[in-house]
Amino acid sequence: MLSSRYSSRLLLVVFVGLFTVLSVQTATADGDRSVFLRWAGDFIQNFEQTDVNEVGMPIGTSNLGLIRARAVGNLGSADVTAVTKSVNLDPVSDDRCPGGFMKVADITDNNLVFTFSDLSLLYGDGQGVVCINFTSGEQYLAVEGVWLGGTARFRNATGEFSISFDEFALVSPNTQVVAEAGTITGTLIRDH
Repeated sequence: MLSSRYSSRLLLVVFVGLFTVLSVQTATADGDRSVFLRWAGDFIQNFEQTDVNEVGMPIGTSNLGLIRARAVGNLGSADVTAVTKSVNLDPVSDDRCPGGFMKVADITDNNLVFTFSDLSLLYGDGQGVVCINFTSGEQYLAVEGVWLGGTARFRNATGEFSISFDEFALVSPNTQVVAEAGTITGTLIRDH
């Protein structure tokens, strides 16, 4: 009899704990929420794209980069795909670059799609800079952007994000594959 009463209490504790976790997840999916995600993946540079106007007619070409990554953090775990477009520049000074770095490119588009383990989608777009310290050869990248919406628990999401790059290593100059990692921070707002 002692063991069955213990089993019943254990089952009740597990049920209450599970209910509490699910309630907190549902409640935090609504309203403002701070975002903190760690991410890591690869960046494949220099895909050539045919640019088109709003009716689909070709108007030129541009170079894109493709990022495939995994992210984990307070929104859950997700696969991330990002397509980035940048414009190379002659080195110039820019307030967004750290001391000793010169801006060498503007990131004009950085479209992101997060696919979470529950199949919710979250998407956004950002702009940023690529800076180089010509003395050390070190690179600095930063992207600022806005959430554009999503599906399921991220439907109608808005807010802003910042992407920082903690690691950036050229794997091969022949294929232009880069290994990279960093963090995504910001605010996510759900409005029904």
